[in-house]
Amino acid sequence: MAEKRDEHFLSTPPCPFRRVSFGTAHCTISTDNHVSEVDPLACHNCEVPSILARPRCRYLSLGTELKPYRGEGKLVTSMACRALNIKLYGLRTCGECPLYNQVTSLAEIIRYDQQMVEIQVPIRETLVQEIARDIKLEYGVREDEDPPLLPIRCWRFPEGRCRKLPIYTPGKVTSILCANERNDELYRQAILPAVREMNMQAYRIDEEQVSDEEMCRSCENIQESDFVLMSLDDWSAATVFLFGLAFGLGRQLALLKSMSLQEVPLGNEMQHNVVSYEQIGDLKQLLIDQFTQYTKPGRDG
Repeated sequence: MAEKRDEHFLSTPPCPFRRVSFGTAHCTISTDNHVSEVDPLACHNCEVPSILARPRCRYLSLGTELKPYRGEGKLVTSMACRALNIKLYGLRTCGECPLYNQVTSLAEIIRYDQQMVEIQVPIRETLVQEIARDIKLEYGVREDEDPPLLPIRCWRFPEGRCRKLPIYTPGKVTSILCANERNDELYRQAILPAVREMNMQAYRIDEEQVSDEEMCRSCENIQESDFVLMSLDDWSAATVFLFGLAFGLGRQLALLKSMSLQEVPLGNEMQHNVVSYEQIGDLKQLLIDQFTQYTKPGRDG
């Protein structure tokens, strides 16, 4: 039995369509849907490098019918014309074709065509408008009303720019009510039911406004909201600052005031923001009335 010897393929011509990955070589123009791995013997006998060695027509499409095992038959080169949409069995047709368009590098044309895919999807103009409207709504811009004011110059950080990047959310109602028995009952029995009945989004900040950190969080949510709800019965220097912030930003205010507690001195221009109540059971409807007067027709809720 003859001794098996190693084969040398140093003379195998280079090919722009051969790729190596994890110890295997693959032909990127293989016409087989399942087999792309190529044996060195197949590459050694392949006609593709000789076809690419001289200028060819830009419409020539090449493929290889691979034999995955060494020595099993001859590799077959597949050819077709992309202009005529026909399979070719030789290149004599190209020499006689009036559509022949010679290129310097056919390999570059073929690789470019492999990377480019044209997708044509019919899109209605009304669909484009609907998508644009949805994007605007996502970012809080309504077509039927003026956009909210731009974020204010930051009062906390020296650069004067808000680091929180608040996003205006239509229908958001921020309640700044520190946690205590009275406020918890107000929120649970009146505020939350009123907001939900109007199909708006309820959000509560229950920390006491004692430092820049709490006030910054409240400022962020005021900028994000349509409505801001606070209590005059818990007022402090910090909450008065937040009153003015919300008022200056053009957010609609609801300032809760129990009739049984001491009056709070407010300017005449803010009296219409006060919601005075005697019983908690009356507050839900009072809040709905307060919100409704600022809700434009067509808004949900």
